[in-house]
Amino acid sequence: MRHLRAAALLAAMLATPAQADLVIEGRPAQALHCAAMLFIVSTELFDMGEISRNARDNAQRAALVMLDQVPVSEDQRRRAMVQRFDWIMSTRTPAQLAREYSETARWCRRAFIETR
Repeated sequence: MRHLRAAALLAAMLATPAQADLVIEGRPAQALHCAAMLFIVSTELFDMGEISRNARDNAQRAALVMLDQVPVSEDQRRRAMVQRFDWIMSTRTPAQLAREYSETARWCRRAFIETR
């Protein structure tokens, strides 16, 4: 069920026109960033053939668990993910994205998955 929700979230994000920036701060912003990074990296690794569909799906389910910790409406979460995806992709090269992910993935997992 969560996989369908992930696919629907991604489809909605790509189809939604930009709106005014949504401001999320503090720990919810960290959860949002971790979720976006995991979603992007797992998608890219799957598309490159580096991870299995199952590994991608598990990563994206974990990203949704992180995203659930952002205390806003579903629509606001979707908008926030679009904003965060855009920001991440426009401010990092693929190498920078990979480095940031490798440096923060363990912290993200401990902070937003294991403590849940």
